[in-house]
Amino acid sequence: MDIGPINIIEKSDSKVYQVDFTLKEQAQQLWFEVSHCPSISLTNNADSALLALLLPAMLAKEDIHIKDAVSERLLFNLNGPYQSLVLQQIPFLNRINISAERCSSQVAAGEGVISGFSAGIDSFSTICDYFAEHSPKQLKITHLLYNNVGSHGVGEERLFKERYQQLRTTANKWDLPFIMVNSNMDDFYGKVLDFQLTHTIRNAAVPLLLQNHIAHFLYSSAYSYHDVFVGPSYDMAYSDLFSLPLMSTESLQSHSVGSEYSRIEKTLKVAQSEYSYEVLDVCVKGDSANNCSHCDKCLRTLLTLDLAGKLELYKERFDLAVYYQHKQHFIAKLLISDDPLLKEIVVWAKQIGQPFAIKHYLDAYCLLLKGLPKQLLVELKKPVKKILGAVGLYQAKQYY
Repeated sequence: MDIGPINIIEKSDSKVYQVDFTLKEQAQQLWFEVSHCPSISLTNNADSALLALLLPAMLAKEDIHIKDAVSERLLFNLNGPYQSLVLQQIPFLNRINISAERCSSQVAAGEGVISGFSAGIDSFSTICDYFAEHSPKQLKITHLLYNNVGSHGVGEERLFKERYQQLRTTANKWDLPFIMVNSNMDDFYGKVLDFQLTHTIRNAAVPLLLQNHIAHFLYSSAYSYHDVFVGPSYDMAYSDLFSLPLMSTESLQSHSVGSEYSRIEKTLKVAQSEYSYEVLDVCVKGDSANNCSHCDKCLRTLLTLDLAGKLELYKERFDLAVYYQHKQHFIAKLLISDDPLLKEIVVWAKQIGQPFAIKHYLDAYCLLLKGLPKQLLVELKKPVKKILGAVGLYQAKQYY
């Protein structure tokens, strides 16, 4: 994969960072369009492009050569430590070599602090800690960021713009610049490298566009210190504490923040913010800039608020009738789940004197029995595949 050189295009209401590259001997173009930041210039080095295209190159088993300047620190970390880490998390990737025509160790004079704001529990929790009177001056948020790098699902472009406009009112109340970044990055990841598996590196590529002015990027953690690890997983967030420093440059430090809290602690903290009553957005399945009230993330948040006696505060953001329709089945699901974010709700409910009823456990048992045949079939297939593989009659699927 050849990347570069970088081209910056100034439009009337936005700035575009674009770069041509080759992948599987086909010419491609990656672009980022940055809006609502008239006083900020984009960096003209290849740091963002390198970070955005690293995993697609590792999937294709193609070495990268950059025909432009890149951060010396970033190049070193992506060639060594970061690949060692990500290969543990996504084992079907391949180690590659990265080279560049020029390296730079220059430090920009930026002092800004930026954080993504999606109005979810994690990002609201970060606002509570890093945009407050008690926040340390060097880490107090000065800018907010809203990206389109693959998280908006069906109706991606439309939802991205709808959600940005909905959140902009709140950012204006805080008097914070709210930068919108659209990109075609998702086009190069495919189904194998889905968003949840790769969201950290996708989002970390964006603030590097702004490192002439931004010194710190705060990425809201999903998991507590108790739950983080490096290893095979469906969610890249489990390793954010270790990976984000490796995506930093001489000018911009990337941080994972918020792992000192459990998800329940974050939710209770966010429920003290009146701003969240107007714009809290936790949904992963809605086709509009609202919460569907029945996906797992909506139900997890609503059940926590319900147990805490805070549910009515969010009646404008959720359809509580829909929540009540799905509540009992969701409780059964969480009682048999291995997800740490669901298991902690079970423990907490007991701690606050609201343990789930025997009926819920019976429903959970029935749900478990219902899923046993499918799970048993999966387990039975494993030794059969191993035997067939040993005699050359089966080959595990390879992703290239």
